[in-house]
Amino acid sequence: MPQDTTTTEAQSLYERGHDKFTQGDFREAVECFTRAIKLRPTIAAGYMYRAMAQLELGNRIDALNDLDTAIRLKPDDPMLYSERARVLFRQQAYANAIADCDRALKLDPGLAPLYSLRGDCHAAFGDTNRAFSDFAKAIETDPDHAANYRLSRADLYLELEDYDSAMDDAQAAINADEKNAQAYQTRGLIHRAMNNNTASEADFTKTLELDPKRILSRLTRAMVRMSAGKYALAEADCDAVLNDSPTMAKALELRGICRKNLKDYSGSLADYNEAIRLNPDSPMAYNLRGGLHYQQHKYNRAIQDHIAALQRDPTDAGTFNQLAWIWATAPDPDVRNGERAVECSTRACELAEWQEASYLDTLAAACAEQGDYDDAIKWMEKAITLIPDDQHDDYESRLNIYRDGKPHRAKPSVE
Repeated sequence: MPQDTTTTEAQSLYERGHDKFTQGDFREAVECFTRAIKLRPTIAAGYMYRAMAQLELGNRIDALNDLDTAIRLKPDDPMLYSERARVLFRQQAYANAIADCDRALKLDPGLAPLYSLRGDCHAAFGDTNRAFSDFAKAIETDPDHAANYRLSRADLYLELEDYDSAMDDAQAAINADEKNAQAYQTRGLIHRAMNNNTASEADFTKTLELDPKRILSRLTRAMVRMSAGKYALAEADCDAVLNDSPTMAKALELRGICRKNLKDYSGSLADYNEAIRLNPDSPMAYNLRGGLHYQQHKYNRAIQDHIAALQRDPTDAGTFNQLAWIWATAPDPDVRNGERAVECSTRACELAEWQEASYLDTLAAACAEQGDYDDAIKWMEKAITLIPDDQHDDYESRLNIYRDGKPHRAKPSVE
C-alpha cells in the first residue's frame, strides 16, 4: 500500500536523522528530518527532532518555529513545552519560558528540571523568593539529581553575595560526585568572589583536569593567576584558549595584560591590536592599549585610544578617569589640559556617586593643574577617607604636594 511505503520511508529517514544527530552531523540531521516531515507532516516528533538539530546549529528561531508546530499538533505533550521553555530561556524571553514551564508542570508535576529552569527564569527577573522556592522543589522532586539544582541555586546565592550559602550548595554537589566539573567551576567562582585566589585556582585546575575544554574555567583561571602575579601561567592559559579559539577577543585582551606585565610590550600591543580588529565596538581593548601607550610615554596615542573607548561607551567612569589623569598629570606640558581634566574627572566622580577614591584623587590632581589648590586639598582629603590604611602614604604624599601649592606630575614607567 502507498501509505505503508510512505510510513516506512519516513521512519527510515527519522532513524537516519537520529544517527546523524548522534554523530554530530546536525546539518544532515536537519535534512533527514525535513524530508521525513514532508512525507508525514502531522507527526509532532518530527518537528521536535528537527528543532533539536537546529539548536545545535544555533538556529534558535527555526527551532522555536518547529516547536510551535509540534505543540499545535500535540498540545498535551509536556516535553514539547519543556523543550520550548529551554529555547525561550536562551532567548531571554523569560516570561514566555515561565508560561511554558507552568504548562508542562501542570501536565507532569514530576519534571524536576523544569522547576529549576523556572527558578532560573525567576532569578533573571529578580524574583529571588520564587526562584529559591523552585530550586527547593526541584531538589525535593528529584533528589537523585539534586546536585544539578543545587548548583543553579549556588549561582543565585553567588549573585546575591551570600557566599556561605553558595559554598554549601557547591560543596554538596562535589560531595555527591567528586568528578562533577561544573561543581568545581562553581566553587572556583565563589572562592574568586571571596578573594581566595589559591583555592580558586585549585578548583579551576581540578575543573580542567575533569573537562579540559571548559573555556570559562581556563579564562577565569588566567584572571585568578593574574591577580596573584602569576603572569607566565596566566599567559599559558590564554595561549591554550586561543589555540582552540583564535578569534576570542577576550583571551587576546587578557594575554595582552600578561605580556605587558612580563615586559613583552610588542607582544602585548599585537594582542590589543588584534582584539580591536576582531571586536572594534568593544571599549576594553582601546583602554588597555591606551594604558600601554601611556606607560611608554606615548601620551597622545593613549588619549586617542581612551577617546575611542569613550565613544563606544560614553558612560564608563574608568575611561573618563584615565583621560583626566593624563591631561592633569602628564610630564609633557603640551599634553596637559587642566580644563578638560577637571571636566572628565568630575564626570567620573559623578558616575561613581563620589565614592571612588581613585577618581577623587584624579579630580584633586586636575584641580591642582588648574591652580585651584583649595579644591585639590578638599578632594584629596575626601579620597583618603575612602581608602584602606595601607594606601594612605601614597595619597598623603600627593596631598602634601597640593598643600605646598604644587601640581602633581606622574612618572609612568620608562620602557
